[in-house]
Amino acid sequence: MKKIKFLFFLAFFAILFTGCQDNEDDFPSSENPTLVVGTTEIYGAPNRKFEIKAALADDLGLKSVRIQIPELALDKVIAFGTDPLVTTYDLSYFFEIPADRGTSEAFKIKLTVTDVSNNSIDKDINLRLDGEFDAPAITMITPKEGAVILLSTSNEMPVNFTVNDDSGIDFVQVKCAALGIDEMVQLTDSPQSYTFNKTYLLPVTAANYVLTITARDKFAIPNTGSLNINVVATNEYPAIYLCDQPKGTNLTTDAAGVPMYFHEKNGQDFEFKYYADSDNKEVYFLGQESDFAPHCFGLDASGNLKDDVTGAPIVLPTKGYYKIKVNPNTMAYSVEKYTPSSKVWADIANGLWHDDEALRRPFVSVCGEGVKDANWDTWNAWTNTGLHLVNNPNNPYQLVGEITLTGSTVKITFTGQWWNPQWRLINNGIATMSPGENGNGAYPAAAGVYKVIVDTELERAFITKK
Repeated sequence: MKKIKFLFFLAFFAILFTGCQDNEDDFPSSENPTLVVGTTEIYGAPNRKFEIKAALADDLGLKSVRIQIPELALDKVIAFGTDPLVTTYDLSYFFEIPADRGTSEAFKIKLTVTDVSNNSIDKDINLRLDGEFDAPAITMITPKEGAVILLSTSNEMPVNFTVNDDSGIDFVQVKCAALGIDEMVQLTDSPQSYTFNKTYLLPVTAANYVLTITARDKFAIPNTGSLNINVVATNEYPAIYLCDQPKGTNLTTDAAGVPMYFHEKNGQDFEFKYYADSDNKEVYFLGQESDFAPHCFGLDASGNLKDDVTGAPIVLPTKGYYKIKVNPNTMAYSVEKYTPSSKVWADIANGLWHDDEALRRPFVSVCGEGVKDANWDTWNAWTNTGLHLVNNPNNPYQLVGEITLTGSTVKITFTGQWWNPQWRLINNGIATMSPGENGNGAYPAAAGVYKVIVDTELERAFITKK
């Protein structure tokens, strides 16, 4: 009797267990799932990620999607749960092409979608490795960023730029809403290089304008590039810059201080203080910050000042500090050498952090952002000795050093312990101990190593690319 009971319960639990198993996978029949891919052709490149996008759906529930590129060892299965059932799914899957693949190679991406009723569908996507992802390169010839157009001499704005692109250029566009400019040039035969050159007339009233240049290439998946150029149309110069670089120098590669912003302005009388670090230093005055054109003030054959990029430089005969005055309207200028009387911050290389102020010795280091190893903590500035400045042995008013910029926007204060002493770098390369309400200036600069000069007499910082 016991044996019969045992066999009965064994059969009962076996049936119950089998029944439970069948219920987990026992979904009714259903329609095939649907698979809509974002594109049937994807462009990639070695060592670059691409994205597979698709919309999956099933009337009952999705079970899985499988992504395969056998040649690239990609075999990825994304499984979906059943509680609750997933009826729709937006696939977004990124995969990086191995660096050792060639740009002429092409593959098939196989997508397989299966639903809970075990219906499956496949779809292939072409993958090519000859993709191009660079926007057309736009090079402005004129106007450059921050260009000044002096309306008293001309109300013309020449616009001249070049565009280059490997896959060919589809169109270029020039827009300035304030001037009613919206000019598109549709190019034929997709040239790899194009030059735009046209002169627009400006109203005679002073105003600031933003010129937007856009270019699109002809690649299968087009790339578009654009840049904005700020232009100042004025009856007077808002600023004059002193430039001690040879003509033709790219004035946009340094982070701060080149060319040098004026010190004082009274009407159109501009005054500079300047340090010539060698005899026979050559300088010009510029009406704009980023280029020698259109307004470059040099000397004519008679030694008079003229606004002409062909002018000769003004030569400062001996090394030392100068006060230089210039009026770009009257073309008057004067040069006077002087001896500084401001405080000399000596021996900062032997500074010492100490809580007892009587035992403290001043040091000067770098606080800020956009600078490798720097932050806004003066203790960090003390402990990271690579950020410390030292005295220039050839000029007691200059503190010098070297910093590495990270490529993000740069903000800096040159400081000692607990911000004493400190020179805050505000706009236009001005590094003053009395910045007033002015906050730190924000300087865009490329990543790299830069030379730093803080001239405490000039209250200027020069951060130049090495």
